[in-house]
Amino acid sequence: MAGKRPAEQIDRLLDAIDHIRAGDRDAARPILQQLIRDDSNFEDAWLWMSVAVEHVDQSMVCLDNVLRINPRNTYAANALLHLRANDMIEERQRNRLQLLRDSFLSIFWLLVAIVMVAVFATLFFLPHAAT
Repeated sequence: MAGKRPAEQIDRLLDAIDHIRAGDRDAARPILQQLIRDDSNFEDAWLWMSVAVEHVDQSMVCLDNVLRINPRNTYAANALLHLRANDMIEERQRNRLQLLRDSFLSIFWLLVAIVMVAVFATLFFLPHAAT
């Protein structure tokens, strides 16, 4: 959290938090957006905006901003790690599938080459060996 903030900013932040807790994120977003426009280093506004936004990628941007302002914010770091954990798992699975695909393609082309050599040998060498 940054230093002291004007009471008006704190009151608006608390209003946004009340909206979020009541399940009305749509009402909280404009309040938080204005707070962030007024002060782009308002750590708590960014943190609560990460909850108010609609998409996970937007939450990650908000959490990145919290960590830009305060790299020691453990709430933001843990939340970001949790959100990115699924991406890391998906990336690992994607890499495994690409490795399997590439392995099977290599085996396929090796088999094609073996068949071509066998056909070539049958067409050109075996008829001459019989004569």
